[in-house]
Amino acid sequence: MAEAAIVLNTTAGLTGFINGQAKGLTEGLFQVTGFNDARFEKEMPLEMLASPNPLGDKQVVMVRGSQSVDHVYWLRYLRRGIGVTDKKRVCVELLVRFTTFDYVPKADQKLRSRDLAALTDYPMWGISGLSISLMATGRGRNPFNKFNEVGSLIFDTAPVTSGLPHFRINYRVQHQAKTVMGATLALNHNDVGAFLVHSNGLLEIAPGEGRTEKHFRITHLSGQVHNRPSVIGAAQNAPVGKVSLLSATQITRGAGQDANALAAHEHDSLRVVGFDQLNGPDTITVDSAAANGVLARAGQNGRQGAVRLEYVRNGSVLGSQVRTKIRVLLLLRYTLVHYFTDPDQSGNRQVVQQNGVRYASFRDVSLTVLDTVAGDPVVVGDDGTKYDIKAIKNRFHETSTLRFGARIEEVNGQVGAQVKINWRAQHAGAVGKSQSHDNFGNLRLGVDQSGNPVLRLLDQDSNKYFTVTG
Repeated sequence: MAEAAIVLNTTAGLTGFINGQAKGLTEGLFQVTGFNDARFEKEMPLEMLASPNPLGDKQVVMVRGSQSVDHVYWLRYLRRGIGVTDKKRVCVELLVRFTTFDYVPKADQKLRSRDLAALTDYPMWGISGLSISLMATGRGRNPFNKFNEVGSLIFDTAPVTSGLPHFRINYRVQHQAKTVMGATLALNHNDVGAFLVHSNGLLEIAPGEGRTEKHFRITHLSGQVHNRPSVIGAAQNAPVGKVSLLSATQITRGAGQDANALAAHEHDSLRVVGFDQLNGPDTITVDSAAANGVLARAGQNGRQGAVRLEYVRNGSVLGSQVRTKIRVLLLLRYTLVHYFTDPDQSGNRQVVQQNGVRYASFRDVSLTVLDTVAGDPVVVGDDGTKYDIKAIKNRFHETSTLRFGARIEEVNGQVGAQVKINWRAQHAGAVGKSQSHDNFGNLRLGVDQSGNPVLRLLDQDSNKYFTVTG
């Protein structure tokens, strides 16, 4: 396994980027190699983040600031056969994760007010925790390798220091020729290409990568592409406060915001009704051993996250299983927040915990059909749509409705305000091909004993028809 590599910026004569550590993700005939923790250093010289140096020859050390955004992308690689054997041959489902963050001047560098003012005009942000790993696919194989082809897909990274610093993800894919029963399914070939990861949260295919655009699809799951705001002036003047724990014996939850039902997403005779704008309480009232009736507010900088859900209904004819008849890809988005008391004059505040776990709730919760991106026909060719991800599949064109609702609730024995999600699926059936169905169930979004978000499937039908896949 390769060791973490530090890249030298020869222009500045300083180190500042770590390429991360290679990691084998699969065993077998088709091997996939990803990587872990490519990143910008927490301390960087100013001239490596802003060019030309806005302070002239002045040497300034920048350090990681208080702003950060977590990002998750679904990256799919698909290779199909040729000619009459144009079937899905090899498919790899991957997750690309990284965090973007801002830089501020390191303390005690004797910067003048005009120096700080000059720095605020430069969007100095970095990238940390960049990794590629396999995505859990539930019922399916990953990688999918229909004809047991021999090959490999290898990713690595390199920093790009021109313009705003960012990372380039390079890939190399190799397939050996494959013939089955005299039919040629694939020719021997090697491809290379690249993706770009920017400090505003964007993951994109490098410009001009036509073959990459044909065989890869990028779907944004969590986080958002953002601007790069500077808080340098505010950071220098903000009071330095400490955060301590407030252990609650009892918590009274304030009012939240009910979910808003969305207009139906309709495709191929199937309607999906999701929701958005569900919010946990703005405030809670805390009783503790020290005092009762202490007000705490939801933190402004929550942790954004998302869960990719797959609803699958398999067909059956006279008791025999047939291929998937209905599939819907869904995305559950949320922001996890904790609760803090108001700061005192020194900026000190307390974060609420209960039974050893920080009290949490969820804001900006939504459940929608996954928004997938199609390839540009001009770039990928007339057959490029065969490589696109279809969020809704309805094999027999059954008249169907999949409906979701949600509310905030608290559960005995669990910490925090949970999100209870109810669902109902109604399928009309297709004569001779599929029976009619009417099923319902519940899911719950909460936190585990480590304070991490977790989606639980609460009943038999939910476990039968839903899979948490990313």
